[in-house]
Amino acid sequence: MSPPQPILGRRNFLGAALAAPVAWDVLTPDDQPGAVLRFHDDTVTTFRTDFRQPMRLQRGHPGRLPARPLNDPGFTWISGYVHASPSPGAPAYIPPGRPAPSFSWLSSELAVYPNADAITASGYSPFSYVNGQLCITAAPTPNAVRRLIPNGFSTAYVSGALSSYPYSQTYGIFEITARIPAGRGLWPAFWLLPADLSWPPENDVMEVLGHDTSTVYTTLHSKRFDKGTMHGHVTATVDLAAAMHRYTVDWGPQRVRYYLDRRLIFSQPTPADWHQAFYLLTNLAVGGPHSWPGAPDASTGFPARLYIAGIQAWQRRDYGGGLGN
Repeated sequence: MSPPQPILGRRNFLGAALAAPVAWDVLTPDDQPGAVLRFHDDTVTTFRTDFRQPMRLQRGHPGRLPARPLNDPGFTWISGYVHASPSPGAPAYIPPGRPAPSFSWLSSELAVYPNADAITASGYSPFSYVNGQLCITAAPTPNAVRRLIPNGFSTAYVSGALSSYPYSQTYGIFEITARIPAGRGLWPAFWLLPADLSWPPENDVMEVLGHDTSTVYTTLHSKRFDKGTMHGHVTATVDLAAAMHRYTVDWGPQRVRYYLDRRLIFSQPTPADWHQAFYLLTNLAVGGPHSWPGAPDASTGFPARLYIAGIQAWQRRDYGGGLGN
């Protein structure tokens, strides 16, 4: 079975889709803007990473794996994207005969993401640790990394992407606490994808464009919408690059609620194809000339850094999704 066309094509067209005002109701019935995220007695922590210790990164390419719970004791992060299908116009994610080191890349962007083997082989990592926080750095590509990048890939920048695949969960609360970087062309995100590697659906908890750090985008993707494959909302807020903020989704079998600093900003009915396990991703992209954020310019400061204080997940027992699967 050939791999599906996943997120790769999605990130090429998302900018055009969100450029126009959205037409959907912002909140589902009985939801109020600014309502506080509630944790109940039946809410159980299923995943917590505070990055006080360096991450374990999985070596090699994972291939297709069955979903495993986020609270599995064998949990490891994967550096880079999991999907093996190429972005339109890009070479294969893993060139034939060269399983590792490998890089993932989207053809509309200018930064590659090294896997753990590429990090080891080059001696360069986009991940570092500062005062108990994870720092994902986007920077011009060092020569030690450049020599490992396959022909046809961008060599302009190197950045970091983290995936929890195949560790995943059906329903629950998912949150990242992060300080985003400012600068044209920068594109930090926190999102969820299906553990069966299909697309859509997709759950975009947070996307911010570096030239407008006082706006956060939240988006649902589904095959089951009456029109198109996405419902989204644009929230104007404070300068998100000035301090840490919490970006949260409470995803249940009936509705999906999005929060900024645990205050409700957007909610929608749960799409029919969202009743399955999703894994977690976070990354700092560098856009290209034809991408949603556009390319960096002379005003963009490098290295650019996304600081993450923690990523957490909880499960509500009444959601019936189990405690981590």
